[in-house]
Amino acid sequence: MKRIAFAARLLVAALVAGLAIVPMKAGAAGVYENAAAEPAFLLSPRRIALRADLDFSRRDPTEASIYRIGAAFPLRSAFMVGLEQPFVSVSDSSGIESGIGDLLLRASAAVHRGHGWSISLLAFLASGTGSDTYFPFSSQTLDVSLSLACADTVGAATLYATAGRTWVNRERSGVPEDERQTDNWRGSAGVRVDVGPHAVVRGGALYLDFNGDPHRAILYAGTGFDATASVSLGVDIQTEVGPASQRVSDWAATAGVTILF
Repeated sequence: MKRIAFAARLLVAALVAGLAIVPMKAGAAGVYENAAAEPAFLLSPRRIALRADLDFSRRDPTEASIYRIGAAFPLRSAFMVGLEQPFVSVSDSSGIESGIGDLLLRASAAVHRGHGWSISLLAFLASGTGSDTYFPFSSQTLDVSLSLACADTVGAATLYATAGRTWVNRERSGVPEDERQTDNWRGSAGVRVDVGPHAVVRGGALYLDFNGDPHRAILYAGTGFDATASVSLGVDIQTEVGPASQRVSDWAATAGVTILF
């Protein structure tokens, strides 16, 4: 019972903190974040998976479509690795640009597991291999992130929380100050609830604290269901809170399909 109460307090505190933070500096910081992607990887079943997603993001007057294909592979029972390759199309008042985005590599390792709960290490590497800088949807920087994550299953609900640091390397010269990806602290919390044997609902918040005082908070919610025993469909929406000048996108929506093996 104490474990359930602690997990609930941790989730509420993280969500309140994300909503309460007031950005201190004008100008968007960082790159586009799919807030649901990291918890989906953390809570995914330890099975080989192929995934395809379409993200649509809007921040007037810019619209972007990000097509992502990816795969995840379990290594024994404690490790998971994954990769995501995006293809970016950005349109604004000056026209349309498109190209290959930055390849993203993910990994997780279970540090300690108990009955219904786990503590894990989460990491990702944004390789910066994109064909061009479609900022803020592809930055060509080399980002390395490491987080500590905990998850606790209580009945049909699974609560999670993460906290970590991202280090940004290989910043391109000549990039304007408001178009830079910088080192940042990151934290997230949320919940996934099983609705019957074949459907889930989910929601949470991602908070980013950048060097130089910019802050971002992203809220997301979504649902998924099993179309067959090996095919899952999902939809997520997200919105950034805070002044418009601070956001990378006002809102975004994602639709995806996952095939499990």
